[in-house]
Amino acid sequence: MQPCIQAVNITKIFPGVRALSDISIDFYPGEVHALMGENGAGKSTLIKILSGVYTATEGKVILEGQETHFTSPGQALEAGIAVIHQELSIANDLTVAENMFLGVEPTRKDGVFLDRKRMNQEAQRVLDEMGVSIRATDVARDLTAAQQQMAEIAKIVMKNAKVVVMDEPTSSLSDHEINALFTQIRRLKEKNVAVIYISHRMKEIYEICDRATILRDGTFVLTQPLSEITEAELVAKMVGREMKDYYNRVPHKRGEETLRVEGLSLGRHFQDVSFSAYSGEILGIAGLIGAGRTEVMETIFGARQADSGRVVVRGKEVRFRSPREAIAERIGMVTEDRRTTGLMLQAMVKDNEVLPSLIYHKKPLGFLDFLWEKQVSQEFVEKLGVKTPSIQATIANLSGGNQQKVILAKWLIANSDILILDEPTRGIDVNAKSEFYRLMNDFVAKGGTIIMVSSELPEIIGISDRILVMREGRVMGELDYQGVTEEQIMSLASVRSDTAQTS
Repeated sequence: MQPCIQAVNITKIFPGVRALSDISIDFYPGEVHALMGENGAGKSTLIKILSGVYTATEGKVILEGQETHFTSPGQALEAGIAVIHQELSIANDLTVAENMFLGVEPTRKDGVFLDRKRMNQEAQRVLDEMGVSIRATDVARDLTAAQQQMAEIAKIVMKNAKVVVMDEPTSSLSDHEINALFTQIRRLKEKNVAVIYISHRMKEIYEICDRATILRDGTFVLTQPLSEITEAELVAKMVGREMKDYYNRVPHKRGEETLRVEGLSLGRHFQDVSFSAYSGEILGIAGLIGAGRTEVMETIFGARQADSGRVVVRGKEVRFRSPREAIAERIGMVTEDRRTTGLMLQAMVKDNEVLPSLIYHKKPLGFLDFLWEKQVSQEFVEKLGVKTPSIQATIANLSGGNQQKVILAKWLIANSDILILDEPTRGIDVNAKSEFYRLMNDFVAKGGTIIMVSSELPEIIGISDRILVMREGRVMGELDYQGVTEEQIMSLASVRSDTAQTS
């Protein structure tokens, strides 16, 4: 069988950096091909070359036997190469049909006005064929993340793409929504589309992909059918060493209660939520998307105001009116979307690290203490092993794992001893995850408290001491990590809210 698209001896050199070195990979029609590697391995650079964002320094791209020279993503899309990015490129204020026809809108016979009737009919036909419950006239902002993902796929199906690249497509989807996505991927396979799938989630890779290619430090490591390589071997090839203890689990000594939530409720988001957290432990919060986990954490942190209930911190009842008041009580929060709410992307590493603490480290007359900023920022870059050229580097240029370390450093500098982590390892590679777990364990070993929301069940089981399961805005049960299974968690996460259980 002839490859659909080929990267042949691709090398890409940026000023001072060799991002790719002599990479050759064949991608076949009707196959889901996993492109794997740590952050910084070169995956994104290769995809940008295949899709016309970058031009290779050396080598060539061959599409269906013909060498191509794309100078823009638009040219690549016209040739049948489509990319669905982790941050969806959907226009929220347009309808699904308008998004699907964006840039290629049909007009009426007069050539002036859009033929909206045709747009809606053709878009709806594609959506119906895909078997998704979305109307072509729905406004994009009213859709769930999963539905927006389906709308992006529908746009590609309508344009008869030959190659579809999916970059972390499940990062914001629940298990049910992931299954729906995989159904669409299998339909693309049936249509002989070549799917290039990028993900750090091993379970997904083995469920949906046929072959895997591993890149490491811009070089080719291997391409192999997934049926012929184990997960442990795959991880070892990615990181260049065997990872014996991925979660870095150590025995934790639970101390005193540091946080207690009693009967907390907020409108339709969550109702009657109660739990306690202790020093020296990691409390995991599991549940499906929409269970209210993030909303509860934001309420504890002062970003939302509860309708009723109590929050008690170290024995004292509090009612935070803003995150600033929570920070003053030594509570930090690593938010779910680090790029939107966790970081100032165009600011320096140093500025991101010290931001929550500036108010407590001022010189007379309110002047900033630049010497303290420099010293403490450099200290925590070294402590946490942040890979950055300097503390003056723009944080947007760091890998996802290093960005996450900077956010953690921010709260450690602020002297937080209660950390709320909302999907803290989303979008970072296996090695960076393992390092982050080590930092979490170090924090609780020193008496800190961590409350971690995660949609990855292996992570919840692997790192937590206790696990709370939420469903439809309510706590459905509590489980100890010892002996717990994914099936037990999903059983609690999927039952109806009027049959709550505890254990």
